[in-house]
Amino acid sequence: MLSRILLALGSLALVVNGADVYLSSNSEESATSCSGMWSKSAIPGGTDPYIRVGFEDQSEGDVALLIYEWSDFDKIGVVDNSTGTLRYICDSSAIADHLCPSSDLGAFIINVPENERNTTSILNQAVSLKANDSDGAIYSISKTGYYCLAIVPVENASGAFGNFGAWVEWRFPYGELPAVDYPKLIFYGVFSIIYLIIGLLWAIQTFRYWGDILPVQNYISGVIFFLAVEMAFNWGYWESYNQTGKTSWGLLILVALLNAARNSISFFMLLIVCMGYGVVKPSLGSTMKKCVILAATHFFFGVLYVIGTMLMQPEDHGFFIVFLVIFPLATTMTAFYIWTLNSINRTLVILDIRKQHVKAQMYKRLYRLLIFSVCMVVVVFVLNILNFGTRLSQDWPAKNWKRRWFMLDGWLNILYFVVFLVIVILWRPTDNNARYGLEQLSQDEDEAMDLENNLRRAEGLGYDGMKGRGNGDGRMMDDEAAIFELGDEESDDEGGNRIKLMSVGASSSQPKESPRRGLSGGGEHSGLLDEDDQDDDMDDSDTAKLNPRNQKMH
Repeated sequence: MLSRILLALGSLALVVNGADVYLSSNSEESATSCSGMWSKSAIPGGTDPYIRVGFEDQSEGDVALLIYEWSDFDKIGVVDNSTGTLRYICDSSAIADHLCPSSDLGAFIINVPENERNTTSILNQAVSLKANDSDGAIYSISKTGYYCLAIVPVENASGAFGNFGAWVEWRFPYGELPAVDYPKLIFYGVFSIIYLIIGLLWAIQTFRYWGDILPVQNYISGVIFFLAVEMAFNWGYWESYNQTGKTSWGLLILVALLNAARNSISFFMLLIVCMGYGVVKPSLGSTMKKCVILAATHFFFGVLYVIGTMLMQPEDHGFFIVFLVIFPLATTMTAFYIWTLNSINRTLVILDIRKQHVKAQMYKRLYRLLIFSVCMVVVVFVLNILNFGTRLSQDWPAKNWKRRWFMLDGWLNILYFVVFLVIVILWRPTDNNARYGLEQLSQDEDEAMDLENNLRRAEGLGYDGMKGRGNGDGRMMDDEAAIFELGDEESDDEGGNRIKLMSVGASSSQPKESPRRGLSGGGEHSGLLDEDDQDDDMDDSDTAKLNPRNQKMH
């Protein structure tokens, strides 16, 4: 019998989430239940929380009922000096050994002076059950904490042990949602509002500078809308759970898909932007397919991760199962980060060679942001590994129930928000959007040749997008670059040198003269050189100006 009691007490650290829990004497492990509880004062507009125990009609015999807050756990039981073991139940032998007073017969042994018992959270009762008698106990919660309940059959005078079935109602002050998940309800509600506000501010800026909007800013607009919707559905899932006490499988699947899609789309867009897509080069070729494959893989593992964190409790599942949910997603996330950092380094080299200092500065800020996020992911991941490595300790649930949601889910969303917010600020619509498309151009033949030679050297280093093609004299040029040359055979009306724009893209192999109009419309996103009547006085510091509606992003 002693081993049975010890087993029951040893399992008190197991969390049983839910508003109603069934306990039975026929199953030793299910005779205990623990859960975090929020006090009424901790919940705006909350009701009085309590724990109610009700026994089934067929229950009979004697049982010991114990309810307490975890901070008083060390006050339960007393060491038997004769055996060196802990004694938990006050029976006739324990009374004879002076381990407990006779008034506690049939109850748990509480190692607290009798005159101080009212200062603890412990409710300790010896209950005699009779057929058709379902009376139990109600325990009021006065402060936020981690509470446990145990019901153990004890031996009566005739030597028979009690037999019971009991329902335990955990009444939370806010609804039916388990206490460990309640912060998610507030978290997703707040972030839904935050993303909505960001979307409204972004929409206002977009409307103000509609004529200067860049393609990448259109992508960001779509992501902001997606984030607001995704956060709203997350909040809707937890609110539905809080109202009904049941998981809505339809909402669960939808939330998992939206969350995984959010992360995959964001990583995918960040990767192709860092590769220079739409800013340095117009296409990625076969590399785009590889990016899509990685994004699809990350999406699949993301769905598994979201469903796992919503349905699994770390202390109820083996470390290997939890590891299988987290590790695949961490692997694809690492692949994204490594590829993205390598790509942005290559893009920075190309921008420096082309002397596109404005765009290089933007990418340098983005690079520092990515380094920060990588460091945060590594630090928090290591902390989580260390923390969950101790999940089998008896007090792990009691210490972590308030912040477990943050370790599994909250910090990722906050990190994502910080990174995304900085990107939104850096790439916000302004009246100076053209700075993203400006390119510092060569104004003499020697500088143009130096630019071309540097691009060829970059190609030899294997930088993406630097593959060249012949220009007729054996030299190689950048497929995505616009090469500006000084034409000796053509002169403008005033006798000065005329600058020509040589497009070497796949769709055009013929030289095109740049228009004289400083801001005239060209092909979509084409860069135009501003030439005025004083171009004889142009010096090496002059740069190209772009039509706000028709910019070529190099």
